Amino acid sequence: MRQTKLDIFTYTDFRAFLKDRLAELKALDSKYSLRYLSDRLGLSSKSHLKMVVDGARNLSPECAAKLARVICLKDDEAAFFLQMVRYGQAKSIEEKQDALAEMRRRRRFLAVHQMELDRFDYLNEPLTLILREMVAFPDFSDDPAWIAARLPFRAAPKQVAEALEKLERLEMIRRDETGKWIQTRTHQKTGDALFSLTLKAFYETMFQKAAQSVNAPSDVRNLGGLTMAISRRSYDRLSELYRRFIDDARAIIDEDERPEQVYQLVMGLFPLTAPGLAPVAPEKADS
Repeated sequence: MRQTKLDIFTYTDFRAFLKDRLAELKALDSKYSLRYLSDRLGLSSKSHLKMVVDGARNLSPECAAKLARVICLKDDEAAFFLQMVRYGQAKSIEEKQDALAEMRRRRRFLAVHQMELDRFDYLNEPLTLILREMVAFPDFSDDPAWIAARLPFRAAPKQVAEALEKLERLEMIRRDETGKWIQTRTHQKTGDALFSLTLKAFYETMFQKAAQSVNAPSDVRNLGGLTMAISRRSYDRLSELYRRFIDDARAIIDEDERPEQVYQLVMGLFPLTAPGLAPVAPEKADS
């Protein structure tokens, strides 16, 4: 079996790579069907591999290692493939970040994905997220001691410098004509792309922090919620109300000329019950 011409280090999704590699093998020799490869892997189900590619099944670490050999990956490619599998199937933020840290050790991966990784860091490293907002303080200074005194955690001067560099690469901050750091735009929108693994991790982290904030003094945090039985129509109306609220919140932020502290606002509207059967229309009486 020939080695792949695909550059595995340009991928972040192991399923996408696997689909492309299987197509590459099939083009080289028609015998490399999913059934043939399933036999080589010793899988009892001939459809298992297809379901893995389609996202319906996961790979065990043992099966992933054997698959890497079966599709003829070199040692460094196989090691990276296993980390991609870990990253793609991670069940927690910690496990996902650990797998990504291993993937980032590859220079070829970093060369291709630097901007994507910077965005990941922005959403998932508290330092970059907070620093971007701190830049809006009228008295902001990039002196590490000044910044450290205002952070809720410890950060080394090197970490602060690297975070500012990332924000500049992402064009989220820049220096003005006087050399002072300023925001390139007031707001950063994540949109509705919750299918993004990065955004899922971000929202999970932020909701965890919201839960932890219950221990903060009540004069610096505001928490509340509703449990309600509603129709789809009411859900749509509440969603529209949320969008209008966010627009109003942005207007208040725009009017604030002297910010003093960095806050996080998170809201969620999610089901607590499974969807029921669609209501059956009553039968019309015969005329």
